[in-house]
Amino acid sequence: MSQSEEKYAELAVKWVDKSISPEERQEFNDWYQRDQDQPLVIPAEFAADCQMHKERIYEKVLAGIEDRREPEGRKLWKSVAVAVSIAVLFSVALYFYLQPARHFDLEQLAKEYGHGKHVAVLTDQDGRQFLLEDSIFNMKAEAQRFTSGSGNSLVKIETPRGSHHQVLLEDGTKVWLGAASSMSWAVEFPGNTRNIRLSGAAYFEVAHHPEKPFQVKVINNKKALDIVVIGTKFNVSAYPEDPEVKTHVFEGVVKLSSGSQSTLLTRNEQVSFRNGIFSAKEVKIDEGWMRFGALYFDNDDVYQVMRVIAREYNVELEYHKVPGERMHLTGIISRRTSLKEFLHIIEVATDYKFSLEGKRVIVFENNDHRY
Repeated sequence: MSQSEEKYAELAVKWVDKSISPEERQEFNDWYQRDQDQPLVIPAEFAADCQMHKERIYEKVLAGIEDRREPEGRKLWKSVAVAVSIAVLFSVALYFYLQPARHFDLEQLAKEYGHGKHVAVLTDQDGRQFLLEDSIFNMKAEAQRFTSGSGNSLVKIETPRGSHHQVLLEDGTKVWLGAASSMSWAVEFPGNTRNIRLSGAAYFEVAHHPEKPFQVKVINNKKALDIVVIGTKFNVSAYPEDPEVKTHVFEGVVKLSSGSQSTLLTRNEQVSFRNGIFSAKEVKIDEGWMRFGALYFDNDDVYQVMRVIAREYNVELEYHKVPGERMHLTGIISRRTSLKEFLHIIEVATDYKFSLEGKRVIVFENNDHRY
């Protein structure tokens, strides 16, 4: 191990036991951010990104150790790496158990954090709530803390407007939960099925377990819909305020059913479910737009686009002097786009105009009102 590697391994241990100085913390943080696909900022409270820290500490400390022949000091450093990993996991458990009981208001969180964040509220089976910030929630890593619960055995994650969150389920399924969405599931999937209840939008990469199908139930009563898969990649958009549910399959096969009706979707097929009727068509999209922060519109009328804007940017909508004929939009736009820029793009492409007043967007036809 080089002197540099030894130094950062020592800082890793200091960081875990909280003996690291502010200067050392900054140096350690700078080291993490180098050669990483996504920058990492060490939060003020240790456990805010504990899973990501655990994985990166373990990888970095072991880097250069696995395939090298070292003198006797090697065993010591391997022990240090294992100690770091164990300490982080232990601290994660303490973080959840020592947090005081709180209730989080999603509207307040949307105002506090704003657009483009990764904030979510976790409600465990006993009704306790925890704030998740800038991290992936790893159900498998946190499974032990749910085993002592005496409630209904359901876990729920909710995102406020403007925020998204990634969830790794215990079976290995990855979920990207959209803004203003909620998802609930059993602490342990019972029987021979894996059931998820969803309101809002989510993209799924389902772990392949053919003996235990994965089922998503849209919980809005007006759009009662069951989606069953074995192992696939697909997304669902099922917001209560939207007139239809949309499902797009990127890989594998998905079965959708509602009452006595059902339909099968395969790769590059998309179905809309509206007023009890399925409408399918072929749409080729790269699934990366859902994972890496883009919004996709497929011949959506401006009212639907504006509902997306309201959820993504946490704004209220007001319609004034709107053209009688609705225009439709198709395209992809990054979630990092500012609200003003997004509205300007729509103005260029349509006859609609907007006035932005604080957290309110007025949609109208008159050119005299501009933001």
